[in-house]
Amino acid sequence: MKILDKILEFKRTPYVISGVIFLSSLAVLSCFKSAETQLTTLNHAASLSRAMAKSSDDLTNYARYFVTTKNEAWRTEFNTVLKIRNGDLPDDHGITKSFKNRVKEVAFAQSELDTLLQAEEKSNNLAKLEVEAFAWIDKGRPEINFELQMHHYTAAQMLMFGDDYKKYKKEILDTTNNFYVSVVNRLQAQYLFYMTAAWTMIIVINLSLILLVMVIKHKETVGRRPARAPVKKLVAKKSIRK
Repeated sequence: MKILDKILEFKRTPYVISGVIFLSSLAVLSCFKSAETQLTTLNHAASLSRAMAKSSDDLTNYARYFVTTKNEAWRTEFNTVLKIRNGDLPDDHGITKSFKNRVKEVAFAQSELDTLLQAEEKSNNLAKLEVEAFAWIDKGRPEINFELQMHHYTAAQMLMFGDDYKKYKKEILDTTNNFYVSVVNRLQAQYLFYMTAAWTMIIVINLSLILLVMVIKHKETVGRRPARAPVKKLVAKKSIRK
């Protein structure tokens, strides 16, 4: 209690408390701003991973449609997806930008960036296999011999529906998912840190406000106390001997 009384009676205590509240408020705002940045980065990671997975699925579907139906419209759709991803054509939002450049605009860790670009590289390699299947279709079309023509068509379908294709496709999806998981794990740890720091500062602010109220009440109480009457010095009268 003596320590508390000294704090309450110290003249500069209100200024110290006000300074603590001000600095803690700035720290809270900084934590919330950092947490907001983490969430924005996480949204970018989700968007890019979805874009990578969707473009890979579109390439697969259009390639399979083409080798099955021999309809050139599906090859055109296939090439359009590649051109959009390479930045040669605008996307659905009218933005002409390659997937690689979109990825580099976000503040990902280098390991995360490498993982996502690795997924794109795997998808591009798979596209080469899909183009090879297209070549088998082109070889089979002018063929007069029906059996030889079916041989070419079957070779194309084996490339698109075989076990190797499924394995490569799974590698793309797994790599894309690994990128997103690594970003989530990193940002989740940072987000929890900033939220913990923010709540700690809020507690400090509340305690400081309570202490400030106690200081004000203490000063009001001291101000209302009646002033003590001055103590009169009693001077002993010397007895005069006769």
